[in-house]
Amino acid sequence: MGTSRHNSSTALPLRLDDVPLTGDRPPLVLTAFTRPDLLKFVIPAIQKQSLLPSKLIAYIDGARREADVSLIEKCIALFESCTSFVSVEIIRRNHNLGCDQNVIQAFTEVLETYDSLVYLEDDTVPNPFFYDRMCRLLQAYRISPQICSISGYANLSNEYNPESDADFIVSNRVFSWGFATWRDRWKKFDLIHQSGQYNPFGEYYRIPATAQTKLTLINQFWIEKNHNTDWMITFTLTALFHQQYHLVPTQSLVCNIGFGHPESKTYRGEEPTWVNPRYDSGFCPNRLPSTPNISPTLNSVLKETEWIHYLKAQSSLWLGPKALFELLKTTQENRNKLLLFQLFLARLPFVLKRWRGGLPT
Repeated sequence: MGTSRHNSSTALPLRLDDVPLTGDRPPLVLTAFTRPDLLKFVIPAIQKQSLLPSKLIAYIDGARREADVSLIEKCIALFESCTSFVSVEIIRRNHNLGCDQNVIQAFTEVLETYDSLVYLEDDTVPNPFFYDRMCRLLQAYRISPQICSISGYANLSNEYNPESDADFIVSNRVFSWGFATWRDRWKKFDLIHQSGQYNPFGEYYRIPATAQTKLTLINQFWIEKNHNTDWMITFTLTALFHQQYHLVPTQSLVCNIGFGHPESKTYRGEEPTWVNPRYDSGFCPNRLPSTPNISPTLNSVLKETEWIHYLKAQSSLWLGPKALFELLKTTQENRNKLLLFQLFLARLPFVLKRWRGGLPT
């Protein structure tokens, strides 16, 4: 019986165990800054990998203030301790780049030398099979250019049931918690030359809204309105614009431990219930999807009424005058135009307050 299938002019294996591991394995890239108390849990998990990385490359961002220096040195000491089981290269930034630019520059620099990479953040603890599975996935899907990244984190909603018994699905949404990509995909997106709030669709409300991308759309809304940046949201939007997808598991091979930490960039509160419920320390995924294409269930654009009701359900979202005008032009049904206008009026006092305060509206 054969162990591969023919899809989109490429032969993909049925199982990851059938994918041979080459001697030229990708480096494991980590970024760190001032969280040695989290990193100390990541390092032992790397040492316990069923397949040890070929090389560990650590990028340490530069200090913002004097108090950062001792924490940075502790992170460096933790990476230096890894030399007993893996080759380590440590790159110290001369000044503070910030989380997003440190990652983007790290990927760009590494992929000048290597064909692919596997990535962990300093608060992402991998299970023992993470690196092995990511290496095999990079090898298997190298010939499928529509797949631009691979994730070790399951971001499926509880309402979605995979349409097959595969251990992975093709997705329009991806997290950076356990991540891998190839040189050609990364270079195509050219994030190193884009702004931190880059949106290839121009405006948040022009992003095609599907079961998955409606969440990315809201994330982009807040990035723009609060002058924030998030390289993963930018990467996700760029992939969507280029009609490329991500391979994500049905169970997580990584556990995020960064919630509630004072040095966390985005998530500073208590860990929400959606973060780690799919983590499985013994999960060693093997079964691959039948096609490298996204399912119609996930890729179907929301109907006009469904989309507008979704906007109204976001209590913290508002429509500025420009957004209202653009959406009214593209909305077909009069009842939906009325719903948009009602949403605009309901949030207008808040918009005016932001306008008076000089904030983006």
